[in-house]
Amino acid sequence: MFDRRLISNFDWVLLLITIGISLLGVLAIYSASKGYPGHPDYWLRQLYWLGISLGVGFLVLLVDIRTIAQWSYLFHWSVVGSLLLLLVLGGSGSSQVNRWFMVGPMAVQPSEFAKFSSVMALAYYFRDARRIGNIGVWGALRPFVIVLVPFFLIVNQPDLGTALLVLMLYFPIIVLAGLRIRLLMSLIMLLAVSVIALFASFQYGTYDIKPDLVKQIRQERAPPELQRKLEELQGRRFYTAASLRRELTSNLLLRVDDPNLVRIEERSFFPYISRVLRPYQQKRLITFLNPDQDPLGAGYHVIQSKVAVGSGGLTGKGFGNSTQGSLNFLPARHTDFIYSIFAEEWGLLGALGLLGLYLALILRSLSIILQTNDRFSAMVTVGIVSMIVYQVLINTGMAMGLLPVVGVTLPLFSYGGSSMISTMTGIALLLNIRMRRFLWN
Repeated sequence: MFDRRLISNFDWVLLLITIGISLLGVLAIYSASKGYPGHPDYWLRQLYWLGISLGVGFLVLLVDIRTIAQWSYLFHWSVVGSLLLLLVLGGSGSSQVNRWFMVGPMAVQPSEFAKFSSVMALAYYFRDARRIGNIGVWGALRPFVIVLVPFFLIVNQPDLGTALLVLMLYFPIIVLAGLRIRLLMSLIMLLAVSVIALFASFQYGTYDIKPDLVKQIRQERAPPELQRKLEELQGRRFYTAASLRRELTSNLLLRVDDPNLVRIEERSFFPYISRVLRPYQQKRLITFLNPDQDPLGAGYHVIQSKVAVGSGGLTGKGFGNSTQGSLNFLPARHTDFIYSIFAEEWGLLGALGLLGLYLALILRSLSIILQTNDRFSAMVTVGIVSMIVYQVLINTGMAMGLLPVVGVTLPLFSYGGSSMISTMTGIALLLNIRMRRFLWN
């Protein structure tokens, strides 16, 4: 028999905020895709995905949250299995980027579901293990495998942004589960040291005289004696700029202020991080530090995005009047840089208004923690809210040049069916938890 308390406890405000952000996203996608050749109907596809997502969310609401919890591990490792299958089969198309399965005319991205499934699996682990309040090193390392396995599989697609996002979801849940204060402080210190080391690795590296460099100098018709010297040094590695400069200025071959010397130093420099990251990932991080270094290449996205955000002014240019979009200046504007187009058309007030809607969504979702005594529900809530917070901060940070471009979309707003379904299912879980909170209070 249907329990009327389910309706009386349903959070209509949270649902309306969610649908409001999604419909705003459809309008933004419609405007952003106008400049694409052939006028693709991305906005119409997104509307279809929104309808499908609402249908999936409705099905989630029909099942008791405690029943869903029992299927957490199976769901998570099924998603991990799909990531492994994607790696083996090679995904869609001939591109080296393997992130999607083609299901008829639809592209399904398993990594989007890995974020959601990781939250469920971690929440169920700590609910079932009953180590709340006293988690040490071993108790923290064992569940780390839940996010570590999909992390490596997603990195190999390659999709570093989503992989890092999956990894980051581990920390708010482990803190809520009861990580020891001393261990928590150690993790914070380790994170700080890692960030410092990351930026330092871009400032220090080696100077490698590779064949490509010798070929470039030859094509630029540098002095013959310099060409011969570089041919002699080909294959050599110098660990400081001073040692390379000393080699090239010996016997008055080059003056210290010679422009050729500066160009050789810049082109032969390989930061230590280049031994770890793929070339496109190196470019993204180097571009973040100095986008003007390659304004027509790796830095183009960031520069054009900042132009779009800044040109919107206070009130914007009006709906459909984005020059960066309609004139096809800004790539990926219906996905990664949708916030830039929205800020250009609606200005600072509109951009802040959108962030205000996300803030309302986050605060409304977090209030569920205060209304439940169920551990699984509390941790799922923290995990899903963290997933949304991370994506909003990273995507808007990318748009404004405050963070590197890592391919993270704006939840509920950017174009993408897998992202829409994953996020909407997460919010449906939150609605489910609040709707049935009277069962365990």
